[in-house]
Amino acid sequence: MAKAEINKAYLSRPDNHDLDHIDGTDGIPYFGESLKSIWGMEDLLKSHAEKWGNVSRVKILHQRGILVLGVDNYQKIYLDKDKNFSTEMGFAESLGQFYNGGILMKDFADHKFLRRMMQGAFKNAAMKNYVAMMNPVIEAHLETWDKIDNFQFFPEIKKALLEVGAKVFIGVELGDEADQINQAFQDINDGLLGQVRKEWPGTKYGKAKKAERYLHDYFSQEIDKRRRGDGVDMLSLMCREIDDDGNFFAKELIIPQASFLLFAAHDTTTSVLNHMTYYTAMHPQWQEKMREECLALGKNQIDYEDLEKMNVVDNVFHESLRLRPSVAFVARRTINACEIDGVQVPADTMVFLSPIMNHRDPQFWSDPETFDPNRFLPERAEHKGHSFAYHPFGGGAHKCIGMHFAVMLSKTFMHQMLIKYDYSLPTNFKTRFEWVPLPKPAKLPIKWQRRT
Repeated sequence: MAKAEINKAYLSRPDNHDLDHIDGTDGIPYFGESLKSIWGMEDLLKSHAEKWGNVSRVKILHQRGILVLGVDNYQKIYLDKDKNFSTEMGFAESLGQFYNGGILMKDFADHKFLRRMMQGAFKNAAMKNYVAMMNPVIEAHLETWDKIDNFQFFPEIKKALLEVGAKVFIGVELGDEADQINQAFQDINDGLLGQVRKEWPGTKYGKAKKAERYLHDYFSQEIDKRRRGDGVDMLSLMCREIDDDGNFFAKELIIPQASFLLFAAHDTTTSVLNHMTYYTAMHPQWQEKMREECLALGKNQIDYEDLEKMNVVDNVFHESLRLRPSVAFVARRTINACEIDGVQVPADTMVFLSPIMNHRDPQFWSDPETFDPNRFLPERAEHKGHSFAYHPFGGGAHKCIGMHFAVMLSKTFMHQMLIKYDYSLPTNFKTRFEWVPLPKPAKLPIKWQRRT
């Protein structure tokens, strides 16, 4: 028997704001509790848990919804066996403003269809080529880092990964074309934070919409050329992918995926590399353990086959993501009325989720505030205490399609950085951590010592 199709009427319905029956707070006028989330996401989540439990009312800017905590609740929402939680409507007022049609902004069968279109770009053969493509870009950037005065890690890694993204995702070399693409991407990122959502001159939103149209036109013009070519970048592979009937996928399906992939992969990897560098500068014994592993490979640039040999780097990667997940806040919206942890939740209600509390739950993690990559060793495997004790890449049907790419890029970058430099932070260094819009240390003034 064929499965019943989902009634898509929910896509045209407004958000439900009638939530007075649920305990919680609306915070301050207009901003709600969004300002608290920038620097104090952990405190915000703990406060709600202590006052109101795992389900509470919350307001983030103009969106009134519920904050949901707890591993079992996340399992229910992410696995979504009843198909009652819409990712598309969860992100409609944020990422959906500029990446409408991207894989994250599609539900159920539509989402599955897009994953089918993109799967070739993430197979082993493609990934091997990506390592070869990103290595020289990484090398060129790292070669200059010890010559930069007053070095701050974030702007330099952001610049480097934008160029990696332009090469691997779109197949463009450094130059005016790559600069224009990267600038458009940065303008859209800025637009996501714009408070005035009008295309008025001078507004971040207006500039971002112009950038969105530029990327749409650029990718539209490129698709036919890529179909005739033999490029091994992600865009070219998606352009040449065919459906079950032997036809190319439509341009209007490919264009939003190309834009969104560059955004998603760049921001998440920028975040995790900031935190890996911070923690291993603060804990130099782990920096040295990673370096010994990388030097044992006996090469200046790794190949795809070397990734599985980098177990220490892998554990540092995951421990950094446990403490500082690169996606700190995600959203869904209910399609029908339901019950979550004993609370009656109406249809069309925004549901806000964060992995932070689950990642630090002492029920699953020993000494959870401590940086301890060994907790991911097979003999401890603390991340396996519950399927949603650790979920930096989401879960269920929407689990990040680029998860393995993020690991690959992070390992490739760390390998070159570790064999080229010893790195440290100033004596008695302290910093705050941002959670929104991109989780990272507020400052990271790395000191480089070139290895001979």
